[in-house]
Amino acid sequence: MSQSKYNTYQQASLSQKVSAQIPLLKKLSGSDPELSDSIAVLSYLKENRMMNTKDTDFILGLLDVLRLSHFATSEKINEITKLGFMLPKGESIISEY
Repeated sequence: MSQSKYNTYQQASLSQKVSAQIPLLKKLSGSDPELSDSIAVLSYLKENRMMNTKDTDFILGLLDVLRLSHFATSEKINEITKLGFMLPKGESIISEY
């Protein structure tokens, strides 16, 4: 494995470990800072029971859809990635001859 590929793998692995410890990071990544800030604040208020859970879940659902929309249409995402979103890979099937 080349040094560049190893560094990329190491970074991805570390971020996955951090995300496993702090699940909210999955919801905060992949969008603009304002949207992530809104998700973070509402999640905190919900966690500390400072807002009605039903209303908070509804708002967080809307923000999550916006987060995915912003990520999928970002200029920072290349065409290959966007095509991958449009044409998801099916389940891998290994057959013996």
